[in-house]
Amino acid sequence: MKYQITEQENYILIEILESQTSESHYSHFKKLFKAIQLKKINHVILDMNHMTHFDASGLTMLILGHNTFKELGSFIICEIPRELEKLIKTNPSAHALDFVPTLEEAIESVMLTDLENMIKKEG
Repeated sequence: MKYQITEQENYILIEILESQTSESHYSHFKKLFKAIQLKKINHVILDMNHMTHFDASGLTMLILGHNTFKELGSFIICEIPRELEKLIKTNPSAHALDFVPTLEEAIESVMLTDLENMIKKEG
């Protein structure tokens, strides 16, 4: 799978550079998510801007990302194709996925999550 990783101070941006996902991508992303966890980075943004097709086989990859990072911080999906939005809305196991329309909103969500966590620690 082709993707580009941009590491920022408080999040990692993974930009998928392919037009579709397949079941074979699951094991690759499982390893990638483990490597990110080892870096102690709490937030992952998955940018799907280049995706034109998404089917149910890739949904397990997204659920894995959510389950991996929900306790640490957040796993936010942005720029999703219509097929994916429909799958998320109709699949009960995917309802917990966090997705926003744009990359800018995903970055804002990371900042807000960090701010909320800071306030909780102080309070």
